[in-house]
Amino acid sequence: MKAKKINLLLFGLFLVFLVALPPLFKDRCLSNAERPWQLMPFGADSLSDFYKEHYPRLESKPLLSYLSDTTKKTVMVLVDGWGVPYDKVMLVSDFLQLSGSKTRFCLHDRFKNITSLAESDEYGTAFANGILLYGGDSLSCSKRKFGTEKRFLQTICFKNYSDTSIVGMVDSLLSDSTWHKIAWTTRQTREGDREILHQVLQGLSMVAKKHSDVQFIIQGTHRPTQGTPETRRKYLAPWVPAAFINCELRPSI
Repeated sequence: MKAKKINLLLFGLFLVFLVALPPLFKDRCLSNAERPWQLMPFGADSLSDFYKEHYPRLESKPLLSYLSDTTKKTVMVLVDGWGVPYDKVMLVSDFLQLSGSKTRFCLHDRFKNITSLAESDEYGTAFANGILLYGGDSLSCSKRKFGTEKRFLQTICFKNYSDTSIVGMVDSLLSDSTWHKIAWTTRQTREGDREILHQVLQGLSMVAKKHSDVQFIIQGTHRPTQGTPETRRKYLAPWVPAAFINCELRPSI
């Protein structure tokens, strides 16, 4: 009888351990950026308490819908391969490149890790009289076809241009009153190179400060799925960073 009670007690302690283990693992392990990359979770979708406390979380709908006035001149940039990392210091560093008094940072829920779906969602009818920019080599430019292109008045492919060079083209186009909406998807950031990412973000921040009357929405497409396994495992699956610059937002945010 005594042995039976001991067994029941041990079983009860085991159940308590099983219940307590998941939150303990989440708090101590998922948020520990010092763990070997092989032990980091792959594609987990849980935001840390820090992220939940410091950044608004936006639904999967297009970010243009969060603007108070969509008729203003607007630049939409999709940064390919820019995701929300497990390590909060990395995201703080990313946002630092865009910091300013007129910048609002958020986290955007993206259901799929596919750039074309992000383009289809974000480049809506508001860009019908706008321009779509794309960078790539001659072959990729000639094959450039995706469904949302028909929404734009014009599509320009900059052959063999770097992302930082196209940032300069955005600046030039904004000086031309012909274009009211400009959309661009980066290319060189897709593998998760943080140096290139920061160069692009810094450049966009400078352009946004120069054109303070233009609304800028800068957001990731998904985590860097084309990067190395080590790089991919540093990022959450469905969440991407988003920044609104020079924007008047709806009260819900």
